[in-house]
Amino acid sequence: MVLGLASSLAFGQAKGNYDYRSVQNSFIHNQSRLIQSSYLASLEAHGTNTLRVRGLMNCKPSSYLAIFSLTQVGKDQEETSALVQGKTDSILAKLAAQGIKTEMYVDMISFIPIFEVELSRKLFSKNTYNEIPKGFELKKNLHFRYSDPAVLNEILSLCAQHEIYDLVRVDYFIEDMEALKRQMVAKAETLLQAKIGRYQRLLGEDFKNQRRRMAEGFTLHYPIEQYQSYTAYVSNKFNVKAGAGVSEVPKTTSEFYMPKMAKGYDFVENPSILEPVVQMEYELVLQLDPRPEKPEPPKEVEKEVVKKEVYIIDGNGQLRKIEL
Repeated sequence: MVLGLASSLAFGQAKGNYDYRSVQNSFIHNQSRLIQSSYLASLEAHGTNTLRVRGLMNCKPSSYLAIFSLTQVGKDQEETSALVQGKTDSILAKLAAQGIKTEMYVDMISFIPIFEVELSRKLFSKNTYNEIPKGFELKKNLHFRYSDPAVLNEILSLCAQHEIYDLVRVDYFIEDMEALKRQMVAKAETLLQAKIGRYQRLLGEDFKNQRRRMAEGFTLHYPIEQYQSYTAYVSNKFNVKAGAGVSEVPKTTSEFYMPKMAKGYDFVENPSILEPVVQMEYELVLQLDPRPEKPEPPKEVEKEVVKKEVYIIDGNGQLRKIEL
């Protein structure tokens, strides 16, 4: 069992009460998540042959980080701090007693006074309302890091026993992302070489001497990006008499995890999933261009030699050749 205080940085987010989507943009976000990702790598389309390999990997998290928000009000500083300290100490003790493997870190958020208004009456002036301190409010976040997803239920139960109900978010950790990337690259390269061999066989061409250009790209999708909202109840349609009032029952709106579907990919690693996962996409693109043929060197043109002869007319009117 590991129990103690430890700080942590998370790079992936899953669902909790926190949701980065605003009400105004929720429709746009939901619509965009239903569309499969476009190409991750691109090259200018001037090659005669473009070979593309796309892959998807469902990465099971190595560990998780759950964050709970704690708000405590007290009459004075000492009472407020003591109440919070009592809750955190009790949670730590119960985690240790139950053998729950997790680490806990207490993050200080704010400690502010709370005011109330008091009416002050004066003889020669209007009534005045003055703020006076009536207590203090202390806010802290409890960070729990664990590797077994079932531990979250135990943490939820312990926090609820101490009047801590606000689960802010759950972060996902992938410890060796570089190893997973290398695995996808190796798989894509193997499939790309197979495609090259198939194209050579079907087209009857040899691509060995062709000029090659390559591009590649990765992208990650965390669970908080993959949730969709839906309404679980739909009213029946019926005719209502004119003037009759209809009281509509509030419809329950919920959310569900919607990962990227395994379509449009050349390979999928870990295709069967049970819990929300981090999804990684990879694309490798290769362009093959024929090398331009070398032009034949121009033929040398033989220069014509012009033989010059000089003639003069002498005093007798005779034409006579002069040797140069």
